[in-house]
Amino acid sequence: MQNHELAFEDWLEGVKYKDIAAKYNVKENTVKSWYKRYNWKEKKEQCTQESGQEAITIAPEIVELVPGNKKLRRRIEKDLREQLFEMGATQAHFMDLVDDYLAMWDVKNMLIEDIQERGVTVPGARGDKKNDSIGELNKTNAQMLKILSELGLKTSEIKIEGEDDDY
Repeated sequence: MQNHELAFEDWLEGVKYKDIAAKYNVKENTVKSWYKRYNWKEKKEQCTQESGQEAITIAPEIVELVPGNKKLRRRIEKDLREQLFEMGATQAHFMDLVDDYLAMWDVKNMLIEDIQERGVTVPGARGDKKNDSIGELNKTNAQMLKILSELGLKTSEIKIEGEDDDY
């Protein structure tokens, strides 16, 4: 097996460019050239399709806090982790922040569900009062955006099938 093939295997494992370069005694730019020349990203997707498994490690089975959101949650997780891998940010603390983001995503959905069920106002000791979930939802959303910003990540644009760009 040639160095670029071995390096590809390391890259799939989440090893950073600079560490791959050191391992094979080449420059970091050489590893980046291998990435482009040998279409590592496309090869990863092809391997994923052929094996029927996801190339990005996904957290173990999720407790579905809000019914119907498991598939979307996995899609968001996969997208965020892929962005980190593409940036070479594969250290555990980055992955942990993605887990924090997803935990907040779960909380956000529970807060939305509470607002939908109980409404904007709820009964209080002296009459109706504002549902506390509204304020918590705003705080949770702000924190989620802050995590994405700190990681340098963005939400992906999801194209809805049949949607026209022309209006």
